[in-house]
Amino acid sequence: MTRPKRTITRTGSGLCLSGGGYRATLFHLGAARRLNELDLLGDLHAVSSVSGGSLFAGMLATHLPWPLVSSFSRPEWAAFEQAVQRLCSQDLRTRPLLSRLAPWNWLGPGAVERMAALLDPHYGGRALHDLPPAPRFLLCATDLTFGVNWTFSRTLSGDYQAGYLDSECLKMPPALAAATSACFPPLFAPLHHPLKRRDLRRAGKAARDPRYETLLRDLRLNDGGNYDNMGLEPIWKAHELVLVSDGGSSFDFWADKGPLWRLSRYVSVLDAQSRALRRRWLMAGSGGSYSAVYWSVDASVHTYARRLPRDAACLSLGYSRETGALIGRIRTDLNRFSPEEQAILINHGYTVSDAALQAYLPASRRPAPWPSLKVPYPQFDETRARALFSGTRLKRL
Repeated sequence: MTRPKRTITRTGSGLCLSGGGYRATLFHLGAARRLNELDLLGDLHAVSSVSGGSLFAGMLATHLPWPLVSSFSRPEWAAFEQAVQRLCSQDLRTRPLLSRLAPWNWLGPGAVERMAALLDPHYGGRALHDLPPAPRFLLCATDLTFGVNWTFSRTLSGDYQAGYLDSECLKMPPALAAATSACFPPLFAPLHHPLKRRDLRRAGKAARDPRYETLLRDLRLNDGGNYDNMGLEPIWKAHELVLVSDGGSSFDFWADKGPLWRLSRYVSVLDAQSRALRRRWLMAGSGGSYSAVYWSVDASVHTYARRLPRDAACLSLGYSRETGALIGRIRTDLNRFSPEEQAILINHGYTVSDAALQAYLPASRRPAPWPSLKVPYPQFDETRARALFSGTRLKRL
């Protein structure tokens, strides 16, 4: 992981959408609703996404009339929100995984392709080159062959080690790009994505390796969260304002459960430390060559209370610290999320992002006056949200 060069001229704003299954998708939906009300969506130069964030980014790119001048209208946003909720009411992982168990499917499409087939109708059957020119949507996966971040975009797809090819030549639908970004291991096998050097517009740094052609033919891509679960890298290298919506997993404390348990625990600790380092790096650099605003699903509006006016609406309308911690333990999965789960996550993303933006958004970007807060689902207040946690559906699987 190399530090961004100080000589880079930073321009515009970028939004990072983390992984975390449907939990992240719905949390990002709430945050994006608030960004739209603050006229910040129209200013975006790029949207970088991983896993569940890529599922949401694909919907954002294909369901709204870009480019945006100020903000989307209420009817446009309502239709978009309903489309995302329909997606999150569909189980994207069970059928693709079970289908691979049938012998007649062993030589057919993999689980990732089958997930993409379920996802494609939600994206309108489009191709990558049909994505809007602005903002740039960057759906991130992990290149397992070269060990770096791979991006799918409207014009170019690839990474600096493997090389880049025209997305129009790639002829890949955004549904497959999003499914690849979300194919979390070990449940989903990586996507085999063979390339030939002559197909590349620009060869990668690894072209100096004598095995380059062989490595390209065996290229494998999987969940973008394996490399960077917050999708930070494409944004923080070149933008002056970095917005980060983090719906990823929180790190839970556990007593030792034996040798087999430790194997997965080692991986969890490495992942948690990697994400923590990226967060610290992001925030440590903020205020210098760039500004950053970060919010997460396991936080609450009260995390930002010291930097907010005492009468800030989010402090009274957002969930408490205790409820925020419970929401942060909702499963990160791609099975069906109930209407109650969806409403709580949308509310939480909406209010927490508002608190973070009020606290850390640079003065030059702040709307005046600060737009009023209208919680999407006010019937799911603190009392009702806490009551719902007595059921097993809201607990991590």
